[in-house]
Amino acid sequence: MENFQPSPFIAAGWLPNGHFQSIFASLFMPVKLPNYRREILNLPDGDIIAADWVDGDPEAPLVVLIHGMEGNSQSRYARLFMNECSKRGWSGVVLHMRSCGGLINKHKQFYHAGFYQDIKYFLDERLPQMEMSQQVYLLGVSLGGSQIAHYLAKGKSMERVKAAAIISTPLDLGASADFMGKGFSRNYVIRFRKSLLLKYRLKSELIGDDSMANKLAKAKTFWELDNAATAPIHGFKDAAHYYSVMSSKNCLKDIPVPTLYLASRDDPFVPEASMPQKSEGMVSSVLTERGGHVGFVDHYGKSWMVPTVFKFLTEN
Repeated sequence: MENFQPSPFIAAGWLPNGHFQSIFASLFMPVKLPNYRREILNLPDGDIIAADWVDGDPEAPLVVLIHGMEGNSQSRYARLFMNECSKRGWSGVVLHMRSCGGLINKHKQFYHAGFYQDIKYFLDERLPQMEMSQQVYLLGVSLGGSQIAHYLAKGKSMERVKAAAIISTPLDLGASADFMGKGFSRNYVIRFRKSLLLKYRLKSELIGDDSMANKLAKAKTFWELDNAATAPIHGFKDAAHYYSVMSSKNCLKDIPVPTLYLASRDDPFVPEASMPQKSEGMVSSVLTERGGHVGFVDHYGKSWMVPTVFKFLTEN
């Protein structure tokens, strides 16, 4: 496929590094809340997840967004993308991972980087049940991009998805876990741990292993966090096994639809060496020098990410 040419990105000078970009975009960027309509999906295995919709022209495209770790439809990046859908008259939906969006799921399992079965159900079964046949664009942010990569490579993506975008996604889980165990990035791990620990305690009876929450409470790195909880609760031997089999770098070569990989070289979650340095196959890689993790705040204080992603989608 032809190389994608985005508009130039002039990063905000008052956000001097990837941490500032990431934190401003996540916590302080002013973004209005879309007019969401919530649907609770009953999954084939008896579990539940939440889907938050913005309704558009039924003939216009549908954007399906998978959020990042412990994210939801309230996350600023989700608001930005859904507001853009509304502006264009498109439909959009934030499909939540299990336990996210303020809805605790029924099963003891949560989600992980390679769990794409709920995306598969939504696209292959739920949308046909709703008689929604318009073209679908699939977006994945951070960990959600990993899930999307697995679906694109292993699911029936050519039947349902016109194009996709994977944004600030850790393609090599082990490399990112190592990277986030150093310097200021360790603070992000503590934030994730706090959110996850609350859920594990709420589901302690269902999980049936008090030691898991105790180990999670002591975790200071992703290796410790995933060894304590993610790996055992989802059937992996340990974090190393989980990272080995679920890193989405293994999926890129098998993606059959036009897909944008967008990341910044100063991302505090994802080491530059783990990012695809050039476009290959159906994956167009766009790496900026600055932008942080799901930041990409330009010199006007606006998101460069959103128009760039929509430019890619509409050109494919």
